[in-house]
Amino acid sequence: MLNIPFKLGIITDEVTQDIFEANAFACRHGLDCIEIRSLNDRSPFDFFDSDIDQIMQAAQKYNLQICAVSAPLFKCDFNDIRTTETHIEKFEKCAIRANKMGAKYVRGFDFWESGVSLVERVEKFIKIAEICEKYDIICVLESDPAVHSSTPHKLAKLLKEINNQRIRALFDPGNEVWVTEKASTDAYEVLKPYIAHIHVKDADIIDGKPDAVKVGTGIVDYPALFKRLINDNYSGAVVLETHYRKNIELTEEQLKRPGGSVFSLGAYDASEESMVELKKIINKALEG
Repeated sequence: MLNIPFKLGIITDEVTQDIFEANAFACRHGLDCIEIRSLNDRSPFDFFDSDIDQIMQAAQKYNLQICAVSAPLFKCDFNDIRTTETHIEKFEKCAIRANKMGAKYVRGFDFWESGVSLVERVEKFIKIAEICEKYDIICVLESDPAVHSSTPHKLAKLLKEINNQRIRALFDPGNEVWVTEKASTDAYEVLKPYIAHIHVKDADIIDGKPDAVKVGTGIVDYPALFKRLINDNYSGAVVLETHYRKNIELTEEQLKRPGGSVFSLGAYDASEESMVELKKIINKALEG
């Protein structure tokens, strides 16, 4: 185990769809926690009770905390009222299950980019905050290339307007590369007041377009970030969301809606490489 103030984990489908194999991977690497996205080719919005049982049994077997659930909340069209309402209903079910599993965080997004006003979008999170309060969880919003809050700066603006401790930030500095072809040097500072959870992925510009690469070999300055996290005594979770595959290129649709068996193809070896490098970066940061 690394002597760090934060918890280190991995999203399980960035290893495999087999929850026991994913937990074994995490245990072998001395990780503290796992984050759940797809399992048995199902999204957290569509899990069966048997899926939840498997998740809890595997975590108990390998003595790992379930830190978060990567739900696809509001990865939908704001103007599709029926789908939006369905997302809210499924989020509540997801919140109940997260609470049962001991997961504090459930992920969300800021609707597919369509030019809807900030004020209108903020209103949709009132119900989400109420659900979070009811089940004692926190919804962490992630900046994503396809949604309104596509960068950390835009996400900070949204969270400032939401102004609710039950709605916080999921900081993923790698995502910005797909938007601006760079990773802002001030992204952490801008989002810092709202950060409750962190994802790690790396990317570079390859053949003129962004592509995922092994952690530590891309554009994101992770050595600097981890020095900041350690100096700031960040105590949440840092979770590897690899996205890099050694001999497979994820499609635009897979990047937009990650999950399932095809998404997990080649993930194990790529995550192995990235986790080894990630721990080296953290160790160097600890050395000062």
